[in-house]
Amino acid sequence: QRMPFFAFLKSKEEKGILTYASTWPLFLSSLDGNDKIDPRFVVSPFMSDSERQLHYADFVLELQAAEDEKRRRIRDARRRAEKAQRDAFRDTLRAFAKEGKILPSSRWRNCEEELTAESSFGPVKDQDRNEPRNIFEDYVDEWLEVYRTDKSFLNGLVSNSKDLVVNPDTKYETFTKALLEAAAYSPDAYSDARRVINEEVPVSSAKLFFDEMLATGKASANRGRSGPFGRRLPDDSSEDEGEIVEDGGVSDVVETDKSKQTGTDKSDCAS
Repeated sequence: QRMPFFAFLKSKEEKGILTYASTWPLFLSSLDGNDKIDPRFVVSPFMSDSERQLHYADFVLELQAAEDEKRRRIRDARRRAEKAQRDAFRDTLRAFAKEGKILPSSRWRNCEEELTAESSFGPVKDQDRNEPRNIFEDYVDEWLEVYRTDKSFLNGLVSNSKDLVVNPDTKYETFTKALLEAAAYSPDAYSDARRVINEEVPVSSAKLFFDEMLATGKASANRGRSGPFGRRLPDDSSEDEGEIVEDGGVSDVVETDKSKQTGTDKSDCAS
């Protein structure tokens, strides 16, 4: 009698009368006179009332399991969609970084307006109003940590080289070649130099370092400082102009000059 009874219950499920949330009393109250005399439903020598209720409980448990699986799939799909939206916003940040609109020193307050215009911003904000800022700050913080480590290494190479200078006519390719020559004293140092030059996550630390030194030198020249423009690169210190300070900022002088290189001003994202 179990299978005929299950067929009866299935017909009620298909009509929407029986659901995973239905209780036995509620189900009984939904049946009409014909249902209650249906041979598949009535108590008989082959199925007692207690057996009928047990079979009903088994059927509803299967419905509940199916509903739980459906909800799990929906949750998983939502999580995948939300992750894809966050990844798309990170791709936007990477694109901004490659264009020079975002630097390791960038602040959310300077970038928010421009980022809100991007199509990837809205879906992430819909997840949580603070999520775009959280992603941005995590992205910049991680980038700044990498850059500080690489910059310390690059400063070491510069301090050990008598020939490594930067002036307005210095090409980036010339600079990187000089870095590799300065690192030739050790296979490990040479390997690290190649990594720093070639690893664009999202922009080569060597390129950032080079741009920073150009900006620092130009700012110094504009202030009429003595000494040749083609000067040696400074040691890694937050007190040097153009260096990243402890809170992740950059001195106003370098920021202003940097904006000229990237086509932005103090209100733009790279400020």
